[in-house]
Formats: sequence, structure tokens, C-alpha cells
Amino acid sequence: MSQDQYTLIKFACPKCGLEKGVPVPLSLFTQKKFGHVKIQVPKGAVCEDHDFIAFLDLEERIIGYESVDISLSSLAKFETQEDGSTRDGRQITIKEIVEILGFRCFSGLLHAKLFNYPFFIIMPEEENTINMHILDNILVEAMPDIYKNTRNLEVLTYPGDIYPVATYFYALVKHRNRNALLINTYKNLVQKPWNTDLQLERAIINSAISKEETNEQVKFLSFYFSKFLEDVDKTIIILNSVKKISKKDLVKKLQKIAITSTITKTYLSIIKEFIHKRMDPVLAKKIQD
Repeated sequence: MSQDQYTLIKFACPKCGLEKGVPVPLSLFTQKKFGHVKIQVPKGAVCEDHDFIAFLDLEERIIGYESVDISLSSLAKFETQEDGSTRDGRQITIKEIVEILGFRCFSGLLHAKLFNYPFFIIMPEEENTINMHILDNILVEAMPDIYKNTRNLEVLTYPGDIYPVATYFYALVKHRNRNALLINTYKNLVQKPWNTDLQLERAIINSAISKEETNEQVKFLSFYFSKFLEDVDKTIIILNSVKKISKKDLVKKLQKIAITSTITKTYLSIIKEFIHKRMDPVLAKKIQD
């Protein structure tokens, strides 16, 4: 397989969030003059359990994903009625949210909400018919009490007739919102403004989905995030007692006092990001790589 005939595209499964580079023939892009490229990604190519379709523009950038016949409009049945109930009389489950938004997009929204990043969903004007309050309510319910009243999800729309290739609009939005999370309605995380991965959210979402009481899954998210904040508090206690500390030494100290948590350097990087973004950047700098 020669490098000049293939390009490596990093796909992310919209159902479980796993990522992997897959070689794609360059001819798929060079043979088209306009529009987009549709690629069927089979089971085993990115993850063992799911197949999906990926859409890319002619510059090899991912536009979105398609996994199941469920879209953002599916949120309509969960809109609150005048009597306070939903249209079908139940709460939305985490699994349904993941199916609607995609695993990485929902993970990103949770991260942005907890860490206080601006976050936007980009969609064509003709799709802007769903009340986004339902998503805001889910994100608020998923947060620990101290962080419920923070930024809300905002919608950015564009006229499809002026921007027939959505990535042109994405580039404009990225330039104006460099520190914001951007997702679209096609299960694609357009921009992630932080350097850490979504390991924390991935673990928390999977734990919530595994709960049998599906109507309580969103509340479980808040519980798991509270456990993360407990580890943040323990980290701050240690940082207040030192001038600086390596990640290796900090992991050892935390393992002694946070015995119910799995403390790793990766997990510590997430804690460091949270302290820097939410609390005290100077304190976060005490953690040395």
C-alpha cells in the first residue's frame, strides 16, 4: 500500500467514541469536482462492534457521521408539555442522547459545561426548529450542584444556499470562536479547544449507560462528576503544601489519599486542566510534566 495512493483519515465511532486512523484511497477525493465523499466504515475498521458512514469534504475533512436513523429532531418528543411531562411520558436516556448527538459530541458538551468553555452547535437555518432547552436541561441536570448555573448551549446557523459546503462556514466560526467547543448535527466534533482527551467523560457515560434504571441515568452523571471534583479537592490540598511537584510524585500522593479512585498521569492531566480553567492557573502550574 503506497503512501501516494492513500491518505490516513482519523475516524471516531459516533456510537462509542473510539478513534482510529483508516487508510482511504486518494482517488475518492481527486475524482470529484464538488460535493462530498461518503465512506462506509465497517465493523472492525475503527471499533469491533459498530459500523457507520462518514462524510468528508474534498479536502479530506470530516463533515459528519451517520449511524442510525435518528436525528436531532428526535428531541422533540422529550420537550416539556404544559403539565410538565414529556410527550411520551418519560425521561430521555443517555443511550438515546448518544444516538442523537454522537458519543464524542455528547462527551464534548459535558466537558465544556463542567470546565466552562463556550459551546455551540452549528446547523443549517432550515434545521433550526428544535428547542435547544431540552439539551440545556440535560446538561444542567448532569452537573454537580455547584456548576449547574454556567454557560448554556448556543446555536449557530448558516444559510445552506450561501454555504453549500458547510466546512467553509466552520472555518469562519473557528476563527471567531477559537476557545469554544463546536459540534454539528451530523455527530461530528468540529473543534475541541482543550488538549486533554475525553477519557473522563467516556468512562462516566459508559458507567451511566450500564445502569438498569434508565430514567435515572442523567442523574448518575452528576454523581460521577462529583467524585471527580472530590479528587480535584484532594489535589488542591497537596498543591497548597508544595512549591511544585511532578506528575509522578503527585500520582503517588493521590493514590494514598484517593483510594477509591484510579489515579493515572492522564487522569491527573484532566484534573490540572480543571484547576487551571475553573480555579487557579497559578496553582495548576505547580504540577510539572
